[in-house]
Amino acid sequence: MKYAMAHTTQSERGIALVMVLALVALVAVWAVQSADEDWVSLRRAENMQLAAKTWLGVESGEALALRTLSADDHAYDGLDEDWAIEAPPFPVDDGVIAGRIEDANRFLNLNDLLDSAGNAQADVVPVFKRLFTRLEIDPRLVDALVDWMDADKEPFGSGGAEESAYVNRPYQIKNAPLDSLNEVLLIQGFDIPMLEELRKVAIVRPSYGLTALNINTAPADVLLSLADNIPQGEVEAMINARQSAPYKSIGDLTAAGMNSWVSRVKVGWLTVKSDAFMVRVEARFERARWAEEMLLARQGESFRVLSRRKASGL
Repeated sequence: MKYAMAHTTQSERGIALVMVLALVALVAVWAVQSADEDWVSLRRAENMQLAAKTWLGVESGEALALRTLSADDHAYDGLDEDWAIEAPPFPVDDGVIAGRIEDANRFLNLNDLLDSAGNAQADVVPVFKRLFTRLEIDPRLVDALVDWMDADKEPFGSGGAEESAYVNRPYQIKNAPLDSLNEVLLIQGFDIPMLEELRKVAIVRPSYGLTALNINTAPADVLLSLADNIPQGEVEAMINARQSAPYKSIGDLTAAGMNSWVSRVKVGWLTVKSDAFMVRVEARFERARWAEEMLLARQGESFRVLSRRKASGL
């Protein structure tokens, strides 16, 4: 009897020990899972805090850009002005904010290929074909670009691409002006390297027939595309001269003796003032990063946002 009772007691103790060990194991698993969940929660909260910092950083950079542009002299716009001077990134707490302002009038507007009625502008199309040639892009792609935007169903030029060119794509031809430069990737024949080349000389913004081109900021490839056989030496001399003495009027360019080509440019295309600006701001805080690009239209003393998009960075 004593042996049986002792055996029973030992068995109960063994069972109790196993139960205790099982409970300890369960508690340990729970503790690990709880710690993981706590770590994930903390990480999520930290990420949200960092994301909020980047958003606020971008907004602060945009506000500073607006303040700089609001203080600008409206008499002319040139690369010697405060808004055009590229400032180095500046540190904020444990992060950094960087920004850049460019006037939109240094670039040709792709939407100018069409007039207000939605038809190709006969004297603008050759300008873009010369520009594409300078960029080593097939100039016939200008025809495809016109067809993407115009409302008719007839292929334009030798490189036209109307509805039949998009039957195997998951979208239809747009038949409306471009909304962004990235949209050209939807057009038959365009690819990413072409898009990157176009970023250097072209822009997409609302068109009212013809977007003025600022001779104080436009790059050489743009200026040399405005008419046939423009003397490259004259354009290079003009660009060198404007670095130290921006032109205050088109008449200044004429007085400088560099006007042999100006009379061949469509009337109203050249200006010394810019009516729109691109503001790019990027904020980085540890592993969080946010970048935006705004296109602003100048309206008297104020500015209106024409577009805003997430950017890939400065």
